Amino acid sequence: MHESLTIALLQAREAAMGFFRPVLNEYNLTEQQWRIIRVLAEMHSCDFHLLARQTCILRPSLTGILSRMERDDLIIRLKPLNDQRKLYVSLTDKGHEIYQQARVHVEKGYRQIEQNFSAEKLDELMILLERFIVVVDKSGDAALSMDDNQ
Repeated sequence: MHESLTIALLQAREAAMGFFRPVLNEYNLTEQQWRIIRVLAEMHSCDFHLLARQTCILRPSLTGILSRMERDDLIIRLKPLNDQRKLYVSLTDKGHEIYQQARVHVEKGYRQIEQNFSAEKLDELMILLERFIVVVDKSGDAALSMDDNQ
């Protein structure tokens, strides 16, 4: 059972994405682009490294995705004058508009999931997943520091 945890998590993700992929296709967005748009809609502007963490996209991949999104006028990349090493990303007006339009359809998908699974079970699942992430992240940090000490 334990060996199949990652497969079960991937299968759950695929099942959930079945509610959202048609919406993303309608707006000609990839899953990664939608994750970026969602994070930026909530945070308004985000440091590149934090954006990579929040969207679970590796930084080299994020660079390419952001280039395409900038070309399509969905995001803008900004470098502060006082620190050219930093990079911030924000949605453009077009990016905000697409978010507002797509969000309505995405929320319908969440309501369908709630109807099929129940709001209580969905809340319980989210709490368990958040706890799981915290515990695994902490144990991963501990494992890394133990490796450093060897």
